[in-house]
Amino acid sequence: MPLKPQLVLDAGGVLLTNLDSFWKTLAKLAGAPFDELRARYRREMRGLLWSGGISEPDFWSWLSAAWPGLDIASARQALLDSMKPLPALNHLQAWSSLADLHILSNHRAEWLLPQLDHRIRLFSGITISSEAGFFKPDPRIYETAAAKIPPGAPVLFVDDHPDNLRAAETFGWHTLLADEADSGWTEQVEPLLRRLG
Repeated sequence: MPLKPQLVLDAGGVLLTNLDSFWKTLAKLAGAPFDELRARYRREMRGLLWSGGISEPDFWSWLSAAWPGLDIASARQALLDSMKPLPALNHLQAWSSLADLHILSNHRAEWLLPQLDHRIRLFSGITISSEAGFFKPDPRIYETAAAKIPPGAPVLFVDDHPDNLRAAETFGWHTLLADEADSGWTEQVEPLLRRLG
């Protein structure tokens, strides 16, 4: 009997909006040019934040030290406001009848999991970079996710970054490029899963 397909979904840009609006709001709150704030974050903090190399409170402490006067309570609220549901969330129940669902995301577990709330029960495996210690496209995070998948099962991986898809293809996974505007990618999932099944 063929193994059930496995549907591996990114979170930001696939299930929820990316954090782009958070960084824009943060720049306004900090009174800093967006490009400068974003560049400093990428240089000093991005790898540590996504890989779990620092704690979540340490991130807010870094922000406060980097931009004195920044209202951290407002910044925290901006983060929550930036994670809005995307249409794919409404398809999870239907997709779960065709495949085992998984999450593979560059994110903070503290931020992501509360946003998925009651839908968590639909997922067989959850791999979040802050817990895994690596972030996409590092092959080690794909290995961590693959360990939660039955050996030999066909996999469809959905992400909104081509680099992440290319890394997944080296594991033999089928891939699908998503976008927040949902220009039709959600309609491709069921036919692809039926083909893999």
